[in-house]
Amino acid sequence: MDPKKDYYKALGVSESATQDEIRKAFRRMAKKHHPDVNPGDKSAEARFKEVNEANEVLGNRKKREEYDAIRKGGFTGGPWSGEEFRGWNSSGGGRSSGAGRVGSINLEDIFGQLFRQGDIGGASPPGRGQDISVEVSVDFMEMIRGGVHEVRYRTPKTCHECGGSGKSGRRSCPVCFGHGITEAEELVKVKIPAGAKDGATIRVSSKGGKNSDLVVRLRMLPHKYFRREGNDIFLDAPIRFSEAVKGAKIQVPTIDGPVMVTVPPGSSSGRKLRLKGKGAAEPGKKERGDQFVVLNIAAPKSSSEELVKLMDQLEQYEDPDPRGHWN
Repeated sequence: MDPKKDYYKALGVSESATQDEIRKAFRRMAKKHHPDVNPGDKSAEARFKEVNEANEVLGNRKKREEYDAIRKGGFTGGPWSGEEFRGWNSSGGGRSSGAGRVGSINLEDIFGQLFRQGDIGGASPPGRGQDISVEVSVDFMEMIRGGVHEVRYRTPKTCHECGGSGKSGRRSCPVCFGHGITEAEELVKVKIPAGAKDGATIRVSSKGGKNSDLVVRLRMLPHKYFRREGNDIFLDAPIRFSEAVKGAKIQVPTIDGPVMVTVPPGSSSGRKLRLKGKGAAEPGKKERGDQFVVLNIAAPKSSSEELVKLMDQLEQYEDPDPRGHWN
């Protein structure tokens, strides 16, 4: 989380946007700037990363609350970077009447999210610490196929300046502000099982700091044409009117590569063609779901006189009242 960045602007939403509006804006922006849609476009790739970072913060209620609080408090430095903390009495080395606050932010509240109650204010606490949770956005195909994903996160560390004592001579430590704890960025490689679902969590033992784990929640990025429901994959396939009437063989993409499917004569929009076993796997199992190709008849864009005459001739073969079942 970088409070200097305007995540709302990155997603094109207002600060009062609902979580649903943020989610929709992210999906729209992610599709627009996805590397698969803009191959070789470095600016689009950078924009995609920016949108992803914004969603990781604003899409999480707790992170969004912290981000909003920090921005309203006027704090624009790194997580515990010192000089921009307000309510700190530097001349006396202690706190003013707004003890432990950064504008409207309470340091105890922030550290309380990293450690269990009563663990604030000293070196590494005894017993088990509180796990750290992070949310990462993962490419659709990486979730389907599995792989190794690098996760960057921040974890509490004993302050290097005061060794965890919270003191610097007779004053409070200027780095950790008397807490004895700072933050450090860590990098861990997480193995994602094939078929992992949106919202799945992976626990990485002993990576959350002193006696605690790192819990990684996976968020699946939207694909440009596949969508997933459970272990089934859905694909909308446009077909010509003539293909719907006469039938045809068309090539469609699957997560395993392109395959040929048969469109039966007389197919209507919305008809589903099933490709057995072409869906996603259940994590830890060999069984896979199916892929469904959803047909969508693309009407001719032309409205020429010749086409109109052909349609007039076609009417004699059509159902005279296809909406009769509504009566």
